[in-house]
Amino acid sequence: MSSNIVLKAMGLSKSYSQGSEEISVLKDFNLEVMEGDKVAIMGASGSGKTTLLNLCGGLDRPTSGVVRVCGVAWGDLDPSAQASWRNKHVGFVYQFHHLLAEFSALENVAIPALIGKAAVVDARNLALDLLHRVGLEHRLDHIPSSLSGGERQRVAIARALVTHPSVVLMDEPTGNLDITNTEAIMDLLAEVSDDMKVSFVVVTHDIAVAKHMDRIIQLDCLDVSDGEKIV
Repeated sequence: MSSNIVLKAMGLSKSYSQGSEEISVLKDFNLEVMEGDKVAIMGASGSGKTTLLNLCGGLDRPTSGVVRVCGVAWGDLDPSAQASWRNKHVGFVYQFHHLLAEFSALENVAIPALIGKAAVVDARNLALDLLHRVGLEHRLDHIPSSLSGGERQRVAIARALVTHPSVVLMDEPTGNLDITNTEAIMDLLAEVSDDMKVSFVVVTHDIAVAKHMDRIIQLDCLDVSDGEKIV
């Protein structure tokens, strides 16, 4: 594994005001993710897992602390620069794939590359290559409604990878999949991590998914356990 740090959270805290009450979601959280690292985030509902992903991806601001992606702190960038840095370095995959319903698999995957100012032909070729990698070269022109759940999630993963990001943040990516599709997705992540040197931070409630990761971090009532791989 590389010694390059692609994601670093330092003293990360997040709280919300609810009337006169201050609700803490995260407190003094620290994390380092290296190039090619695969990290699982586990915890009970309400433990701050999704909030953590949003903070790591620059989609939300911490109450205190700093998140750096490839050495750059989100707080040092204006919104336009954040969007550009996010497009270049961070991919997202959600439990509900959030594919654009009227666009084909190929078009959905190509969109982030086009947003990143890639030429149309280059974006198309990148999308073709990734859809082939995830085993969907025969489904290029299919819209999401004509794809199975597992196929939709493969398209979402290809879309997250099309800009060759440094890290992909995944929120319950297998939550709606059966065991067979879950295993296939996790095998795919391992292959991509090795081949493309992409890091993955995966929020999951499923220990079977977490076992595929290099490290498991447990969030529970503001206590953080950063452990070795569970066998």
